[in-house]
Amino acid sequence: VQETDRHLTLRGKNFTYNFNKLTGLFAAMQYEDAVLLDKEMEFNIWRAPTDNDRKLKLDWLAARYDHCMTNAYRTEYQVTDSGVTLRAKVGIAPISLQKFLDLDVCWTVSNSGAVTLALHAERNTVFPELPRFGLRLFLPESFAKLTYCGLGPVESYVDKHQASYHGVFHSTPAEQQEDYIRPQENGSHYDCDYASLASDRAVLTAVGEKTFSFQASIYTQEELTAKAHNYELRPCGSTVFCIDYRQAGIGSASCGPMLLEKYQLKETEISFDVRLKPELL
Repeated sequence: VQETDRHLTLRGKNFTYNFNKLTGLFAAMQYEDAVLLDKEMEFNIWRAPTDNDRKLKLDWLAARYDHCMTNAYRTEYQVTDSGVTLRAKVGIAPISLQKFLDLDVCWTVSNSGAVTLALHAERNTVFPELPRFGLRLFLPESFAKLTYCGLGPVESYVDKHQASYHGVFHSTPAEQQEDYIRPQENGSHYDCDYASLASDRAVLTAVGEKTFSFQASIYTQEELTAKAHNYELRPCGSTVFCIDYRQAGIGSASCGPMLLEKYQLKETEISFDVRLKPELL
């Protein structure tokens, strides 16, 4: 481990990872000669509002969930025989507003290069329920071979999955896009055991302690939010890999009642565990 004021550089036999002490997240990851991240990973709150979110999105926008900052107030590490343990106290806040999430973050990096996240979060209930909560990774666009075990092959959500069934599915991030005329949240898969993205050289697999939701896309949610028509969308140049503890349900507020409370993401405390395992092919 090499330490500067801002970063920790972790070098193992077959990997080099760069950890940002100011965010509590990895800024760069290289396994053997395969680059795993195009840019720094993020804690993920925002989703592109759906037609059914037309009322709820006003609360989300007022809370500035689409403009959040992540700050680590303290970061510590410990080298063990099996690898490195990184601990951080993290806050997530909208720009110019108070924090709405306090996080205790623990990353464990094994000698093999596998990375395990164990996270506990407390939510400020002054703020509205969350659109989603999880991690967002930007992989090189060459990571375009998707395999997952969960609900598929069509998109599925906590309250919208009767058209899906459990299985192991193969696809690509581009094929995951549900081409709604008005761009919005799409392509998530609920109740998954694992999801992996592969290039010709390497594969990165996410495995949950419990089942999770994930999304693999060529578009960011910011792009889907900003554009009014599907033909205006432009790929971001990366494979966007969202690994969600949970995402709020889709609901039916555009033509019926508000989202049922059991499908809202309004827990006061969240525990989330996920493992990222890189391998060469």
